[in-house]
Amino acid sequence: MSLTRSQSLPAYNTVSDNIQNPNLTKRGKGVAKRRSLEDRNTNGNPAKHYVFEASRKTIEVLQGVAEMAGIPLVKQVLEIGLSLIKACEELNEVQEKVQRLKNRVAEFLLVIAKFMDRPQDAKLAPHFSTFFAEMSEDLERELGDLKNCLDSITKRLEHIRARNVLITAMLPESNIDEIQACETEFSDAIERFQTLRGLHAAEDITKLQDKLEVVYNEIQVISQQVTQLQTSFDDLKARLGPLDDSQLVVPTMPNPPTIFHGRNEIVNEIANTLARRSIDGKLSRFCILGPGGLGKTSAALAVMQHPLIQSSFEEGQFWIPCNTANSPNALLDALAEGTGVNPQTKNLLRSILSRLSSLPGQSILLLDNFETPWLLDEGSQSRVQAILEQLNSLPNVAILLTMRSNSPPLRDWKHTDLPPVDLANSRKIYLDIDEAAHDSPDLDVLLDTLGHMPGAVYLMANLGANSLSTPIELLQQWRAGGINVMDHCIGLSMKSSFVTNCEGAIELLQVLSMLPAGVVRSHLKLWLPSYRPEAIQCLRKAALLHVSSGSDPKLFVLPVIQSCVQKIIPDDVSQRVYNSCCQILLSHNGAIDGPNNPLFKAHSRFIHSEQSNVESLLTEILTNIFHSHTLTTAETVTHQLDAFRVFIWFRYWSQPHAELAVKVSQAAEMTNNTTSQADTLLCLGKMYRITGKSDDALKTLARARELFSTLDHSQRRNRRNAMRCEVTYTEMSALVRSLRQEDVIPLVESLRPQCEGEDTYLEALRLESLSAYQFKAHQFEAALVSLSESRNLFRKNDCPFDAATCLLDLARILGCLERYEEALLMADEAVSSFHDLGFEGYNTCFSYILKARIMKSLQAPGDAILEVLNDALKHSYREPLPLAFTLLEYGEVYLKRRDWRAATLAYEEARNAIFRLDKEGHRGIPDECNNKIQIIRRYETQEVDPPEEELSSLIPAPRLFP
Repeated sequence: MSLTRSQSLPAYNTVSDNIQNPNLTKRGKGVAKRRSLEDRNTNGNPAKHYVFEASRKTIEVLQGVAEMAGIPLVKQVLEIGLSLIKACEELNEVQEKVQRLKNRVAEFLLVIAKFMDRPQDAKLAPHFSTFFAEMSEDLERELGDLKNCLDSITKRLEHIRARNVLITAMLPESNIDEIQACETEFSDAIERFQTLRGLHAAEDITKLQDKLEVVYNEIQVISQQVTQLQTSFDDLKARLGPLDDSQLVVPTMPNPPTIFHGRNEIVNEIANTLARRSIDGKLSRFCILGPGGLGKTSAALAVMQHPLIQSSFEEGQFWIPCNTANSPNALLDALAEGTGVNPQTKNLLRSILSRLSSLPGQSILLLDNFETPWLLDEGSQSRVQAILEQLNSLPNVAILLTMRSNSPPLRDWKHTDLPPVDLANSRKIYLDIDEAAHDSPDLDVLLDTLGHMPGAVYLMANLGANSLSTPIELLQQWRAGGINVMDHCIGLSMKSSFVTNCEGAIELLQVLSMLPAGVVRSHLKLWLPSYRPEAIQCLRKAALLHVSSGSDPKLFVLPVIQSCVQKIIPDDVSQRVYNSCCQILLSHNGAIDGPNNPLFKAHSRFIHSEQSNVESLLTEILTNIFHSHTLTTAETVTHQLDAFRVFIWFRYWSQPHAELAVKVSQAAEMTNNTTSQADTLLCLGKMYRITGKSDDALKTLARARELFSTLDHSQRRNRRNAMRCEVTYTEMSALVRSLRQEDVIPLVESLRPQCEGEDTYLEALRLESLSAYQFKAHQFEAALVSLSESRNLFRKNDCPFDAATCLLDLARILGCLERYEEALLMADEAVSSFHDLGFEGYNTCFSYILKARIMKSLQAPGDAILEVLNDALKHSYREPLPLAFTLLEYGEVYLKRRDWRAATLAYEEARNAIFRLDKEGHRGIPDECNNKIQIIRRYETQEVDPPEEELSSLIPAPRLFP
């Protein structure tokens, strides 16, 4: 709605005055009004007293409306008018005359406030800007003039108030004329405010005040609700951020080296390029290319520290070290770790792209040492290129890449071949390390010989400083070597008497060069039992070893040094490191049995701390087995395969890695190790099962069944794994073949003869599987009996994890039987059990979800349910399925509260989680989410609440199982 002067408007009337001559001009009206006022005031007898008196209630209502005004100009008019009233009140004690002005201003402000009103049959909008968003230029100008008038009058009244109090009290008539002038000025101002003629101010102002008070109270209620809803939305939004620090914290960007000279110009150029968008609207991609030793990584880190990069990419800077990414999948793992994405998803690349796309503002990736994944075989390089092209498609992500190459991985990317530094900066690098060479006449010759490569200069300077060698002595040794400059520099350091005379220094350097992630000081003895402390000191002084800070510091060798040292590692040293790796795994084999093993928590935590090193070494061992690079005995291979089994089961319980399990099963088949092959295939089949690859799971488990049938079942592990394989195979067979639950029950019953005997664990497994199908067939009482017996048998066999899983299922069954109090106790016990076992994942999350659903059935308060769901979200670890079900529960709680914004967010994120899963069994969830979002948006657009019946249909009865 907008009013202009061209519209026909009724005259503006007040209770006290009645100026109704429409033929007068604005100036004529003002003059007539002033004369009328003067005539009345001269007689000392006003024609009519004010019926309306401004009270404290009036001021409170006006203050409330002023606070809620959504348009700055209206807000200013109301606030200045209130200041004027305050000034009138402060003069009341000495000037009764000012009361008239106060009442007139209050009356007028109430009329202004009427703009905040609404028709009785309309829904009150949460903001009040509708009218003023469409206001005409005339109205804006008139409001501005009125604001200036009110401001002027207020200042004049404050000036009167500031006069000598004694004079004002004794001679009150001294201010009458000025107050009279203020009232006249105000009268002229409202006469000029033509638009208000359409507001019919002649109505009962008291009624208008009461009406505005009702509106303002309603506004306050809605404001509180909006604040609460915003809190819910912000809380859920925050909780959808990183959930688990151990899984999702991104690596810290290293600082550039403290000794860094001669690169300012190129660093500035690259920073400016990356901060600009290209012609197609995307952020730039830049490659720093060249051979090793030129300081590509140092330059890239300096770029990342550049003020322009820091300000342009304030919240999104990611460091992706690629030196261990020796396969396309390893590159995805590095990207996931570097960007804070949980790698336990079926489509890891999609999750990485989604993470980067969803970040606010601009982001930048530093892909460091990209030659490792790029310079692979042709097939692998095409897969790496496909990953890079997907990253390249993100318009709000800049990419900085370093690589030992002379051409970028994608043809259209900007790049520079990093040149050596000049002589002056080369001298600075050297002398920062070895000040004793400052006056050497041969230093420049040495630096020229090294080609001014920063890496070579750095290493040579350290060698000179630590071995007390002069530049001429170093030059003579270099000329005698005749090998690659970087290898030579490192070789010089390694062959110096300072290093060679230190017992164990060379072997320690070789061992650490095989461990890409480095090793913490407390673990070093596991990798090299014979290490000596003085060897660490020696290598540090020779700049061959770096040590982090902290109570348990990490020892590591820089990648450029690693690559040189690895060329000269003897086979016997490599074999000792491989044996150490296997021994570490076998001494932490509690991870193979899962959470039933009381050592599982501690052993898994330790393997996780060495995971990068172990995985790298196992890959090397597998390569040796496949290609027979080294001669190994059958006993050694068996020892290695046993270690592999520990690691792949560790990955099953933490982050399934099917590719590695496939290679281990192939190695076991090559070496005719049936036990290892069967166990590995069981693990692989279960990995396929939980990642949604049903067909692959069934084929793999079928082969495992064949192998288990040939093994000696007198061994407990073989016997139990064979039954695990049977029940899992039955489940996958039923799923793939779409069998009815009723038809699967006889198949599980037929396993009874195989479970008879002293090992009651087998019968516990069978009964647990049987109860699952009885439950799905809605045979709840029968399922309750089977599962109770299964739990008792698991407890007798000291299998706390399996018993806790039974608790979760028992709670679900009791809920379906509407025995909610018992179900809640079972769910609480399940939660406690999983926490005690240290298995903070899938099962723990679903225990919280189930608890929340049971609480809904018990009509628990929404806040209490949200607290439980917060715990569920924390333990989902962003796995698609538990995350989606948790968010569905959030959505229903927010729907019940009519918190549409938070509910929409929950359903959108639940839908996105299922899209990541790509699992057939839950295809209805995105449709359910889309339907609810559409209904919510429809009613939001209409600004009305949905009918109770439709709202009830959006909030189904609590689902007690997925």
